Amino acid sequence: MKCLFILYTLFFTTLFFGQNNKTEEPAVFIDSNLIARNAIEYINQSEIESVNVIKNDTLIDNVLYQGQLFISLKKPKKYDFLTLEKIKTEFTNIKSNDIIYMVNGTFIKDNIDTFKLDRNYILEVEVTNSEAFYNLRKSDTKFDIINILGKTKENLENKNKILLRGHEAIGIK
Repeated sequence: MKCLFILYTLFFTTLFFGQNNKTEEPAVFIDSNLIARNAIEYINQSEIESVNVIKNDTLIDNVLYQGQLFISLKKPKKYDFLTLEKIKTEFTNIKSNDIIYMVNGTFIKDNIDTFKLDRNYILEVEVTNSEAFYNLRKSDTKFDIINILGKTKENLENKNKILLRGHEAIGIK
């Protein structure tokens, strides 16, 4: 009887304390593509046709989401979503795994595996090695920083600027 009680207790504790990660955020789908919640800010709001919210908890890849958010776009074929790993392989020559990702100067801290960006949103990809920082040159920790610049108004204006440098006066005799 004691053995049966112990097995019964072990069974229910493993059932209730399983390896499911629980998030406080919903699963976000854009045209049936699962993306990270923080990737929504890089979608043009005028392109959204409809939003549907389902309040049921959902288990996806051992992560328990509190609800689902389905976003339909006006032109679904227009978007080509890339993961951060795919952006790394297509736009850079980096082979190391120690990478810090940034989008428009903001660090991506959460949901790196599900974070996706539209290929047409990417203006430029900048790579900086940790050896470029004076304080990190002597450190044993080596990593790369990938900064993805999007096609925002500020980035497009800075890209189109032409800087003239020189110390001579032009047109003065």
